[in-house]
Amino acid sequence: MPNSIPLHYAQSLLRLAPLTPGELRDELTSLKLPLVLLEDKAVPDARISVDDYGKLFIHLVYKLQDTLPGNTADPEDTRNFSAYRMMFQAMLHARHLGQALQRASIYFKRLQSHGESFELVEDGDTVYCRFIFARDTDRALTSPENFSMEHLHWLPGMTGQILSMAMWHRVCGWFIGSFIDLQDVEMVDADSGGKDYSEIFGIPVKFAGSQDAFSFHRRFLDFPIVQNEDSLDTMLATYPAELFKISPEEHSLAIRIRNLIGNDFQRPLPSLQEVAHRLHMTTPTLHRRLREEGTSFQQIKDNCRRDAAIGYLAAGNHTTAELSELMGFSDSSTFHRAFKKWTGLTPQDYRARHCG
Repeated sequence: MPNSIPLHYAQSLLRLAPLTPGELRDELTSLKLPLVLLEDKAVPDARISVDDYGKLFIHLVYKLQDTLPGNTADPEDTRNFSAYRMMFQAMLHARHLGQALQRASIYFKRLQSHGESFELVEDGDTVYCRFIFARDTDRALTSPENFSMEHLHWLPGMTGQILSMAMWHRVCGWFIGSFIDLQDVEMVDADSGGKDYSEIFGIPVKFAGSQDAFSFHRRFLDFPIVQNEDSLDTMLATYPAELFKISPEEHSLAIRIRNLIGNDFQRPLPSLQEVAHRLHMTTPTLHRRLREEGTSFQQIKDNCRRDAAIGYLAAGNHTTAELSELMGFSDSSTFHRAFKKWTGLTPQDYRARHCG
């Protein structure tokens, strides 16, 4: 599900908006979002792009910050210094997904006043990401407090809880650059709405279970974190659109490897053997499939570094020496030679020609 999601998920966000129908129509028009979002009886299988969903989500978060009791923070400051930002930053500097999830669990338990949290439970080769939801009647899904970025909250109600679990599944995959194949998704409550949530997770949801949890093979816990501060900024600015761009069904093997390489080139790049292990295939199979796609592992690594370097050059915030370090090179001259090999130009010439 990399490009779109069901329209009714986006419509559930609109119920949070502290706006009249007329104001809401004007807001959607200014954001260039489809007005079908306002229709009570939209086509059952209607969909919205994940980019539009992310645009709507962030816009509503900004709007709702102004309505929260006692909140005087600037929306941009709220995004940059929120509890979620602090938690994601702690996860970002973990060695691997297992450590990142342990850090996130500690954040929830320390910062969540309502007792909501989640925990990681290992049972042999299976790992359970178990959620503790508040099941009181005081907090409705439409309460703006649930979208406060100053507090850690799971969304309440069946739909809210499932969305919270689905987003957390996607966050885990984003940190390691790999879609995490789930073994089970289980909810304690019985299914009262008859909705099909299988598309969100890739597998059916089991209701009336013993816990609120999703499970996966423990090998994913050893996957290293591949994101950096810049990609975290992008993820937060467009949340949750970036989370839906990693999917095993519609991506080529080359794109899956690019995701596994990630954005942090100051860490050692994964070897061919490590990538093959993460993709659950042998190195000869990996070689063969990349040849069939007309590329190679070395070419993918070079393209990742090239594209990242070009992005930094376009931003214009770094010297060549700083770029060399960000790209993981031992010295500037080596970076110069590599960049000229990739683009036919030195970094300075490229910046002057394309980034002026």
